[in-house]
Amino acid sequence: MSITKSQTEKIGSIFNGNRFIIPTYQRKYSWTDTERKDLWQDIDESIKDKMNHFLGTLSFKENEAVGLTTDTVYEIIDGQQRITTLFILLKVLIDKLKKQAVRESLMNAFIGSRENLKLTPLGADGDFLNTLLFDFDAINIDSLNKRSQKFMYSAFQLFSAFANPLSEQEIEQRIKFIRDKMEVLVFNVENQAQAVKMFSIINDRGLPLRILDKTKSILMLYSTLHLRETLNETINNCFEKIFDAYDDLLVWKDKLGILGRIEENTIFTQHYYSARKLFPKTWNNRDGAETVFDNLKIRCEELKDNPELLEQFIREYINDFEGFAVGYANLVKEVETRTIYEKPFRFLEFSATLYPLLVRLYIQNKLNDLLPLLEAIEVRVYKLRGTNPIADVYWLSSYVAEKEPPADEIKTYLINFSEKFVNNHVLGTYLDGALHGNGAVKYILSEYSQGSFTIPAYKNFQVEHIFSKDPNFDPTSYGFAEDYDYEKNRLGNLGLLEQGLNAGLGNLPPINKVGGYLNSIVAETRNLAGEIQQGNYCKENVDRRRKNIIDFCIDRFKLN
Repeated sequence: MSITKSQTEKIGSIFNGNRFIIPTYQRKYSWTDTERKDLWQDIDESIKDKMNHFLGTLSFKENEAVGLTTDTVYEIIDGQQRITTLFILLKVLIDKLKKQAVRESLMNAFIGSRENLKLTPLGADGDFLNTLLFDFDAINIDSLNKRSQKFMYSAFQLFSAFANPLSEQEIEQRIKFIRDKMEVLVFNVENQAQAVKMFSIINDRGLPLRILDKTKSILMLYSTLHLRETLNETINNCFEKIFDAYDDLLVWKDKLGILGRIEENTIFTQHYYSARKLFPKTWNNRDGAETVFDNLKIRCEELKDNPELLEQFIREYINDFEGFAVGYANLVKEVETRTIYEKPFRFLEFSATLYPLLVRLYIQNKLNDLLPLLEAIEVRVYKLRGTNPIADVYWLSSYVAEKEPPADEIKTYLINFSEKFVNNHVLGTYLDGALHGNGAVKYILSEYSQGSFTIPAYKNFQVEHIFSKDPNFDPTSYGFAEDYDYEKNRLGNLGLLEQGLNAGLGNLPPINKVGGYLNSIVAETRNLAGEIQQGNYCKENVDRRRKNIIDFCIDRFKLN
């Protein structure tokens, strides 16, 4: 059955006699359990209330059929998240039916066969979806590195759990509801130009598209309307790589425990902050994602009457964005395998502001040479001082991207940048103050101990007060004055200790902590136990230790 050009359709009629492909340039499957639970609940409530359920808008483009199939083949332009989720849900429900003949009939109507699925994502996800539907138990979830495949696996798993307690009648009820009572507004477009225009109209009406979808859409629209579709294939190919790179970033973020709350807006704006040359009139280092998107539209509007310049801009933008995104993903992947990346990226954790520069340097093979200096800047400026100077860093990121200066020139700029905010004198002043709670302290103490720690061990360390934070003894008997609340938080009174050991020490004086310190894997903490055991450990020892740590830091985090 052919899908009409524009009308409301039942899900059952959409799958009847039709097959769908998801092109590689489309965003990969990304619905989470939140959206899937909402869908399941919507179905339950609609059945209970005896109401139809409107699923939203779908957009298809009819493709030329390959071979002798009698089915009509459609390319999904918009709506693949919903279609994929329903497809997996239907397969789970059909598998629960007891009558083989009924199962086979519904499989032919909705799912297809192992060799010829009704829904096929092109690329690796297509093979995975086939395995998911027909060999679910053979999948090893720990071996999945693609975020889209993990999400599809989770969808099958969640729907299986929800369907498991249902009776045969309840299963049949849900299949019938999806077939007969779930409705969508379908746009069946004739060509890619019409598809792009329709996608843009849907976007402008406020449907919740994410920033990368909107960016791709607007570029496709200008290519279609003003460049006679010259760049459509190039835009599709570039955004396929950008979507894959972003998915890789999310996978490795979870695996490595870095990057904080990175999202689509993050990678989109971080690229912009390091691409000033592309936006000569509107670039601003404080622009948010929506303003960046507006700037992109403004630039395209400025150039739309000059096809040559418009094409040049769009090519440069998408190629640069693709290179940035892929470089970003490759850098994060190497954090696990390159020893020199482990401490600054996973222990210290670079601030988000530095990532546009880090990525650009990585792409140009200059990061390794400049990494110690960048680490020192992170400790000095971003952690110890606690400031976030974005203007200088984003200017340098864009300069590196545009001019590709030699590493020595970049090094000079970085040294001057750090001297501007935290020179050696200022560094000593910060290190001499009350630092407990500062983001640099744990890293400083780890480096001072000169130990080689695993990631789990480092994450388990806590910053311990040698003379307790809330002492059950009189600090003045150890040489402290009335300013103990300040003195207790200075570097000399802070050490590294495992969480379990620290929990057992309470607010005891140092001499009563020796046993706990001796059980630590941190050699400097064990040596501290030996010093305390000698007796008469007091403020003088703490002050001397603070001076030693400060001297170490000035040398360890030097600028040249």
